Amino acid sequence: MRKIFLGLILCCISAEVSADWTMLQTNDDGNMYIDFDSLKKSGDLITVLSLNDYYVAQEKQGLSSQWLELIDCKNKKFKALAIHYYSENMGKGDVIASTRFNATEISWSALVQYSVGELKINIVCSR
Repeated sequence: MRKIFLGLILCCISAEVSADWTMLQTNDDGNMYIDFDSLKKSGDLITVLSLNDYYVAQEKQGLSSQWLELIDCKNKKFKALAIHYYSENMGKGDVIASTRFNATEISWSALVQYSVGELKINIVCSR
């Protein structure tokens, strides 16, 4: 059990350290980044890591949040598979909270025209 736990910790640390964040969008709240090296395709579906980096700490959510998302390029929709909230900017510091979702139990989010979600889907699906 201890080896499994250690393995999970090492996987999380290596994913955070090796992420190559590319800024996708900026607004009054902060910046959004994508790790294009994390893209994994399976037909019309893509998983990708994104990071929201906030200028001011969010209530109960710290200064940044890292998302593992599943994107359906054919039908232009997406869903979160996991979210990790960090005490510091750029996914650093302590993990404040962490949530994992079962892909079959969580519903898809529809694309909103002219939103950052549309921008993200268009860029990720064009790769």
